[in-house]
Amino acid sequence: MTAVSEHRISQIFGSALLLTTVAELVYLAVWGFWLFPDGSWMGKVVWALTCAVAMGAAIGAGILLWAEPLRNSRSALWRAAAIVVIVGSYCAVLCSALDARFNYFGGSGQRVLFLASGLLPSFLGGWLLGWWLYRWKAGNRTPTETE
Repeated sequence: MTAVSEHRISQIFGSALLLTTVAELVYLAVWGFWLFPDGSWMGKVVWALTCAVAMGAAIGAGILLWAEPLRNSRSALWRAAAIVVIVGSYCAVLCSALDARFNYFGGSGQRVLFLASGLLPSFLGGWLLGWWLYRWKAGNRTPTETE
């Protein structure tokens, strides 16, 4: 295994943090402010941003450890996608259980919809992040290989 450059580490963690932050901000706007505006808005913001950073860090570390060593093969894309799905799904279930207590995002009354809105983005985001970090074109690596 070759050493991973600082630039590549930043790219992996930065991409994971960007993905989770955008997802959490959309979730916050739709579930926290629009559908269920009652409750502490500051609490909702802190919750969403904390989850975004924690998920992004866990996803970035997982990709760095389990997908990046295979970056010269197509398996890296699928491993990265799987890591996002695993972390995102776990967080959706955990968030659902916590929200049943705090009721910031309506998870206690709309549990199935709440879980679905957390699980579906995990699958879409997994594919997107895997493609972004390990995309292939006609069998040749994209410019990210030369970093």
